[in-house]
Amino acid sequence: MTYLTPATGTLPGAPTTLSRPVPLVPQQPTPCATGYLDAGVLRLGVALRREALQNLEAELVGVCEAAAVQGDTRPSAADDRTHWDRPTWRRYLDAAVRLEGYYTPRMRRLRDDIARLERLLALAAPA
Repeated sequence: MTYLTPATGTLPGAPTTLSRPVPLVPQQPTPCATGYLDAGVLRLGVALRREALQNLEAELVGVCEAAAVQGDTRPSAADDRTHWDRPTWRRYLDAAVRLEGYYTPRMRRLRDDIARLERLLALAAPA
């Protein structure tokens, strides 16, 4: 509801100019602005982010395994988890906890991006 002051017939404190400038050059339309979502572009975005997430997870596991088997001279020590003892697992988990602050935010961001793109992809699907 709009309230006008009796004296002037205008809104009290009404702005006399626009709150944001009008662009002189038209902006490029975005897929959402045109009502068009390209499913191929969305699928590519999902695939690229899944690949990046998989690479981050593999990197984290590799760093944790390297920390777990430090000092072990066997070449297959990192791959042979069935023979890891309690101190080896402790080193692995300590490395994972230590690196959580570095890897987790990036991994969470990628998962959130994937979820958003998949929701958009569902909207882009023909009804």
